[in-house]
Amino acid sequence: MVVPLTVALLLGIFTGGSAYFKKISLVDAARDGARYGASLKVPVGGIEAWRQAVRNRVAELSGGQVSAYEVCADLVVPTDTNTACGVADPAGASTDPTVFLPANVVKVGVSKPTKLEFMFFTMTPTLTAKVAARYERNII
Repeated sequence: MVVPLTVALLLGIFTGGSAYFKKISLVDAARDGARYGASLKVPVGGIEAWRQAVRNRVAELSGGQVSAYEVCADLVVPTDTNTACGVADPAGASTDPTVFLPANVVKVGVSKPTKLEFMFFTMTPTLTAKVAARYERNII
């Protein structure tokens, strides 16, 4: 009677810890990707080339957790209602005191399903990471 409960507990601890590690990896990759995008100049290829560069960076930083096509990256002008990539505009972003205009915002969103197992019970939650960063090229 004790062995099945112990096995279920250990399996739950192992898969829960693995899911938590994946969540931390996704958040770190999204945060670093947004920081990368905030300092990256929009190339001659246009905004789509910029988006692809940020997506590739997030995929690279995730350690194989996600691929570039699973990442949403966008450069937007905040309107206080814009939710590109599932990320709301940061508070006060529509009136930047540095340039007296709305500063562009980099938004990065990543979602990845994971699996949690407890002996006879399986759950598949979706891990998400959503980050907004101020586009620093506006003030240069």
